[in-house]
Amino acid sequence: MNDRDRPRRDGRGERDTRDQRESRGQGGPRGQRGARGQSDSGRGDSSRGRRPDRPGRERGDGGRRQPGPPLPDDVAASDLDPEVRRDLLTLDKANAEIVAKHLVMVSRLLLEEPALALEHARAARGRASRVGVVRETAGIAAYNAGEWQESATELRAARRITGNNALLPLIADCERGLGRPERAVEIARGDEGRALRGEEATEMRIVEAGARIDLGEPEKAVVTLQAENLKPGQVGTGPARLFYAYASALYASGRRDESITWFMNAAAADVEDVTDAEFRLTELANDDAPVGDDEQAVDGVDVLADSAVSEAPAAESSSAEPVSVEPAAAEPAAAEPAAAEPAAAEPAAGESPELPAAKVAAEPVVAPEPVVVPESAGDQEADDTETIEGVQGTADLSKTSSFVDDDVSELIGLSDSVSQTLADRYDALLLDLDGTVFAGNKALPNAVDTLDRLDIPCFFVTNNASRRPAEVAAHLRDLGFDATDDLVVTSAQSGARLLSEHLAPGSRALVIGTDGLAQEVREVGIGVTRSADDRPAAVIQGHSTDTGWAQLSEAALAIRAGALWVATNVDATLPSERGLLVGNGSMVAALRSATGKEPLVAGKPAAPLMADAITRAAANAPLVVGDRLDTDIEGAHAVGIESALVLTGVSTVTDLLAAPPEQRPTYVIDDLAGMFDDVDAVRVADQPGWTVSVEASTVSVSGSGDETGVVPALAAATWAAVDAGTADPEELRIRAEGTAREKLASLGVALVG
Repeated sequence: MNDRDRPRRDGRGERDTRDQRESRGQGGPRGQRGARGQSDSGRGDSSRGRRPDRPGRERGDGGRRQPGPPLPDDVAASDLDPEVRRDLLTLDKANAEIVAKHLVMVSRLLLEEPALALEHARAARGRASRVGVVRETAGIAAYNAGEWQESATELRAARRITGNNALLPLIADCERGLGRPERAVEIARGDEGRALRGEEATEMRIVEAGARIDLGEPEKAVVTLQAENLKPGQVGTGPARLFYAYASALYASGRRDESITWFMNAAAADVEDVTDAEFRLTELANDDAPVGDDEQAVDGVDVLADSAVSEAPAAESSSAEPVSVEPAAAEPAAAEPAAAEPAAAEPAAGESPELPAAKVAAEPVVAPEPVVVPESAGDQEADDTETIEGVQGTADLSKTSSFVDDDVSELIGLSDSVSQTLADRYDALLLDLDGTVFAGNKALPNAVDTLDRLDIPCFFVTNNASRRPAEVAAHLRDLGFDATDDLVVTSAQSGARLLSEHLAPGSRALVIGTDGLAQEVREVGIGVTRSADDRPAAVIQGHSTDTGWAQLSEAALAIRAGALWVATNVDATLPSERGLLVGNGSMVAALRSATGKEPLVAGKPAAPLMADAITRAAANAPLVVGDRLDTDIEGAHAVGIESALVLTGVSTVTDLLAAPPEQRPTYVIDDLAGMFDDVDAVRVADQPGWTVSVEASTVSVSGSGDETGVVPALAAATWAAVDAGTADPEELRIRAEGTAREKLASLGVALVG
């Protein structure tokens, strides 16, 4: 098969025809398990070779029935892995011999003739449908030939026989092939998908990321992959495929410059030439390069210099692109249940061209669109049509969250009949600081007591880049909070990480900010300067009370000279006990005006800081809690998780009612004590006991329900009217009666009537 005829898969990177589904395999674990055909002495997984669940020998015909495709004279059953041959002991000797030969042929043909390999796999299945390894091989062959329905059926049968959950990533990717990405997400987010570890877990995340892109949720794809080891500098097939998938997700989410950096990381890691990262870099560079230009600089990084991008690999390639993503580990000597050994994809000089079957990765498919349901084999079991509904999912595919579903109580071990507090529903809190936990040098009401009582991890996520985590943690402890350095995630850390992704180690950055920000930059291998005369490759700007005209002028000079510009955050104001002070965003605006340039932003609402916090928390169901709609809440939307607005800081109820969709929280609480309110009572939705009507732009609320539900009910009705075009968010007027009036007045809402 010519490489140029192959559809691109972001974890593997083959070139495609653009009309094919580019996101297909954006991850999937292509051929993550080779059809097992030939000897591999390293094979040793205890789940393989498990005997069928029905005792006794399967009936044979001495090799007379279901001949299948011809078997060459040079193929021998002894070529099969001895352990796999032992799996065939339930068959009579003559039948086992023929089945073994068909399995060997699957291994030989899988890469170059996938359709013929599938015929051999079907022949083996027809003779040994109750042997797990045979059904697994049939599933791999069907997957490789683009027969998604047949593959899913065979892999589920193999999983049922062997109990091997490592097949789940392939099953999930088949669902993508069938045009059902939402089911792939269900598998990935289900209990069994979450229970995967190591390579299989990485494979599942790559599949989930591809499904997220299929669903039009590229930012969620980015966050999904950020749970993996994305440390640049790793070398090997696993890191290359992971970096490639991450680059593709970044590109799909509109973060082109970042995607170029990660395609470069993928190209550097890809010593086995299993992706087309270099080809993609050439494409991206040529998108902007004038005709005749050989090189194109992107954000100060020359993507074509020093032969970083070579010619595309030769069209004909005998190397198999592995499916399993191997996160920064040396490639194993033995194949695991769901992972082909990457390094063995192409035989070394002098080796036999017949690859060990456990090391054969599935070949990409030319046209994945057609779905062909295979004819049932003679003694194929009736229950082979097991459907995806048998796999319990825990994913919420709503706009609001990719981590929490409508029945997340199962995830944390609670019965649906038990009333949940807001805190009960999540397994970690990502807390803003200024305006949420404290204001300047004072803890906010109920904050210390609430966090003391919570029994889930609380991470402090701040846009303020003026202090290092140790300083922030010390300040929190001074105010009475239980905080350690590792619980603090700052925009300074995320900004430094962005620099490290865009600059080569040893590059120099001009720092506009505190010494703490400068130290974060040094710790990622980037040199620090305070002068534009040093010709820095980048400028990083964070909040500092010492920043003035002189510092901003140095930054303007460097940015105008072509330096990459990173802003740790763009908060226009900074809450304090005295009120709102000038924030870093106001000084960023000054540089924007002076240079006409736009910075890369690390802090909220941009995704990098929130993604770093999610990675640090390692949580399945985190909740963002903050006081600003335009940073905390919008930041939660950027990474696809749910959020709660506290009314103790910058954003008011009036701001809430006029919020655009990307700034709308899932919940509203007065202060952090609301974490112990009933989860449904603080959700933005209709609330029992409250009636809200909207006429023109006048919103009226009345009733006698629980007062915690007044603002959520008011917001839900107002947003519905605004979205329907029957109310103008700039002209809203609020009327209230009785308890609702008292509640809203206490929150500073200006009422009419």
